Amino acid sequence: MDVSLLTVYQSPVPKIRLGKDNDGGYILADVTYPPHTILVSAGIGNDSSFEEAFIEKYSQNCFAFDGTITDLSKPHIEFEKRNVGPSNTDTTTTLQNLIQTHNSLVLKMDIEGGEIEWLKTIGNEIHKFQQIVIEFHYPFARTNKYIFELLNRFHVLIHFHPNNSSGSTDLSVAVPNVFECTYLNKSYFCKSPELNKDPIPSVLDMKNVLDKDDIVINYPPFVHIE
Repeated sequence: MDVSLLTVYQSPVPKIRLGKDNDGGYILADVTYPPHTILVSAGIGNDSSFEEAFIEKYSQNCFAFDGTITDLSKPHIEFEKRNVGPSNTDTTTTLQNLIQTHNSLVLKMDIEGGEIEWLKTIGNEIHKFQQIVIEFHYPFARTNKYIFELLNRFHVLIHFHPNNSSGSTDLSVAVPNVFECTYLNKSYFCKSPELNKDPIPSVLDMKNVLDKDDIVINYPPFVHIE
């Protein structure tokens, strides 16, 4: 994997944390969304704290997908008992129906390793997402390079959080095996983004696993200290 594809940049606006403490909370840029933006949430489990906080703060509706739970009865959340994946079946969805019928979306995705296969299905329509919060699991295969090139074509990586559950792999520098990324659409940038200089983990981050040490990555391409 080309680790330069994980270069982190400064957000043009303050960032906020939504959702519960530790595992289940995510970091977003606190931007103003176009009218009728919807949150697409892939992977809920037993924790909808992020979705509920997003809806309350931004007054937007949510479409949620998870084939591992029976139901999700929450205000302003339309739930479908299907997993997100690379094909449309009775049990999986590619999300193409939502992507094709909406022009402004926000994505939260934590589908335990299925994110790469889903991203292979999306193409340039990824530009419709205002923000993407996604957890990657061991995405180091050379064949995945174009996935990160696609993300960087329309978005800027503004937040990177190592999940401290699974250690790191040496790829010229140590890269966490599992990590959460926040990508912000380039339309929010008035000028070329500046390289990130804030430490990782940041003051907004919390451990995913309480009894393990944080993974500190205060070096390029994640942190750029002059």
